[in-house]
Amino acid sequence: MRLYAPLYEGDSLLRPDAALGERAATVCRTPAPAVDFVRSNNRVEAANETVLDLHAIEQTARTMRGAAVARLLKAAYTAVVDWLERIETQERDNFFAASANLADLEQRQRHWERTGLTHY
Repeated sequence: MRLYAPLYEGDSLLRPDAALGERAATVCRTPAPAVDFVRSNNRVEAANETVLDLHAIEQTARTMRGAAVARLLKAAYTAVVDWLERIETQERDNFFAASANLADLEQRQRHWERTGLTHY
């Protein structure tokens, strides 16, 4: 009598075609039977198989990665430039706001126009 248990290899000591009552050592040494792969009997034209072009896939991935990195760098550059402009504008506004009267404001404006500095 033969035991054909529906077990995956490695789940048990039992293997297909192993006889009941055999020693475990002989059952473990018995190789698992090779599985025949089912092949399609359709002709190649009818199968409509797609061939993977790995080189084209890699080139497309490199192009997309380069575009993504360029977008990230551009966004980071824009954020830094905006941040520096806000700091400069805030510093200039604070310089003008510190004027005591209209004459001091005009003097600060002339100073800023000549030197571009926000301090005397």
